[in-house]
Amino acid sequence: MAGFATSEDAAVSQPKQQTRQEMIICCCLPFIVITLSTGLIRTNQYLMKEHHFPYPFVLVIGHCVFCSLFALLLLWCQPKMFPALTDPDRKVELSLSYYINAILPIALCFAISLVLSNMAYKYCTVAFLQMIKEGNIITIYIMALLVSLDTFSYTEVGILVVMVAATWSCVEGELNFSLLGFVVQGSASTCEAAKTIFQALVLSGKGQKLDPLSTVLVVMPMSGLLLISVLLFNNLVMEVGFAKQPSWSEIVEWKWFLMLNIVNAFGLNVAIAVFLKYLSPVTYILVGNLKDIVVVCMSAYIIHEAISLTQVIGFTMQVLCVFAWTSYKQYGSVLPKQLLHSKSDAEGVKDS
Repeated sequence: MAGFATSEDAAVSQPKQQTRQEMIICCCLPFIVITLSTGLIRTNQYLMKEHHFPYPFVLVIGHCVFCSLFALLLLWCQPKMFPALTDPDRKVELSLSYYINAILPIALCFAISLVLSNMAYKYCTVAFLQMIKEGNIITIYIMALLVSLDTFSYTEVGILVVMVAATWSCVEGELNFSLLGFVVQGSASTCEAAKTIFQALVLSGKGQKLDPLSTVLVVMPMSGLLLISVLLFNNLVMEVGFAKQPSWSEIVEWKWFLMLNIVNAFGLNVAIAVFLKYLSPVTYILVGNLKDIVVVCMSAYIIHEAISLTQVIGFTMQVLCVFAWTSYKQYGSVLPKQLLHSKSDAEGVKDS
């Protein structure tokens, strides 16, 4: 769930007085986001099993179509949740050139990453895939350097070197390694990183920034159209293996589970939007890290997926690297300043 935040978003906001209702919401939001995110991962993995609904292309099209419709309904009911589309001070001009130059590359990368990440569930365990996803910050940092969105830092490179070693440990320790699954997930992660870079390049400027739900309403339909065009090509011009489609009887058989999965996906988007309204982007990144821990622990202790000791060590290193990376980006040090200050204060008391 890690991604880029602008300097404005990442700035430490001044503390403000919260009402009791806001405090309750802030306490509940991390649990809601973790639960919905974990539920979506598990239902996607369940659907991708061989005798269930192993059609990632069609599943993602369903997500795009229905999430777009749900977002339109929510826009009609609660327009304030879409400030980039309704607030005169923050409204984004949705011109044809904006769609082609800004939205199209994001929608394309988003669609490909979703299809490939769901396809990877056919070949690898959820725990292993989460470990691979932890290494996304490596790809994002390299791409950010190439397009001058970030600057070179020996500290950041040091953290990423440890992350590379940790991720490689997870790969080496995988007991049921699938090269195809690894390549598919690696490609999905690359597309996800590219989407993040495009968002940072074209959607963070003045008058161009989309809030999370407006992004769903603008990007999802175009992603769906791109995938539907591939299905039309598959049916009318030439058959492509990765766009395999289910029969109507299979859709009817799994309709309730598919609807539950789609509602889960949209609910997660709404939860993220509310989360970012009340809490900071850095907190969101840390909650995403906690979600990864929950998913891997659930895989090991509840689903009983095979995880080696090498992977346990590697994943622990990955988690620490993400915490260190987030702290360095936010505070300019590997350890949060609050922790460093409390440590120095304790030493001062001890010396006195």
